[in-house]
Amino acid sequence: MNNENKINDNHKETNDSEPTPSKTLTDQILGLTNQNDVNNILNLQTEILKKQYEANHMLSHFNEYSSQKYHQMSSDFEKHTKMLKEMKKDLDYIFKKTRNLQILLNEKFQIPGVTDQYNEENEEDEED
Repeated sequence: MNNENKINDNHKETNDSEPTPSKTLTDQILGLTNQNDVNNILNLQTEILKKQYEANHMLSHFNEYSSQKYHQMSSDFEKHTKMLKEMKKDLDYIFKKTRNLQILLNEKFQIPGVTDQYNEENEEDEED
C-alpha cells in the first residue's frame, strides 16, 4: 500500500509541477468560452428538446387518431362499394327485363320504326 501511495504522490507531483500540452490546450479552450454562453446554449438545447418531445407526442397521437379514422372509413367505403355493385347488378337486371318487355310489346303490336330502334340499342349494349 505504501508503494501505491508513493506512486500516486509522485504522479500528482509531476502533473502539478509540469503542465502537459493537452492540459494547456484544454485550459486555453476553456478560457475562450464564456460560461454564461455555454449555459445559455444548454438551456436553449433543453427547451428545443422539450418542444421536440411535445411535437413527437402530438404527432403520435395524431397518427393513432388517423389510423382509427382510416380503418373506420375503409370499412364504410367497402360497404358502400359492395352496395353500389349490387345496385348496378339490380339495375342491369331491371334494364334487361324492360328491354325484353319492350321487344315483346313491339313484336306484338308491330309499331313501325320502333323495333329497329330497340334492336340498335340492344346491339350497342351488348358491345359495351
